[in-house]
Amino acid sequence: MIVSNEELREISIKIERDGRAFYQRLSEHISDPVEKEFLEVMAKEEIQHEIQFKKMLDDKGERAYGWEGSDALGDMIQNRFQTDIFPPLDEILDQAEELQGIEKALDFALEAEKIAAEFYGLLREACNNIEVKTLLVLLEKAEHEHLERVQQLREKYLKQASGSS
Repeated sequence: MIVSNEELREISIKIERDGRAFYQRLSEHISDPVEKEFLEVMAKEEIQHEIQFKKMLDDKGERAYGWEGSDALGDMIQNRFQTDIFPPLDEILDQAEELQGIEKALDFALEAEKIAAEFYGLLREACNNIEVKTLLVLLEKAEHEHLERVQQLREKYLKQASGSS
């Protein structure tokens, strides 16, 4: 399968914009100011990722970077990006009590961050341009950091739900 710049642009925009909207909306349901700010920062970082990725593709033009014929990347696009990786937050919160809904939302966020990191990792592995590979390493690392931060927030909510402090 040939992976086009336009496909990659659409996927990256979807990942980052959906993530931004998800984290921004989730922050509206959080009363703790530190956690609220954390989610707002996450939303802003998603905007920055989108800008970086779009610039990378614009700079690429028609040059080949090695990922264009990647079967692993093509499979991921076909199998993982046919549905939303960040589901609508309202649906999650409507299905459970507020605290449990937030935990469930954070579960989805964890999975979405894993997929985003995997996406950037596959691009990095297949890439043969050192400058672009460096940017992809940074994007992949940022997604892993998001994953860790969301995991910490999820653990805090699990403790609250179980009545521990």
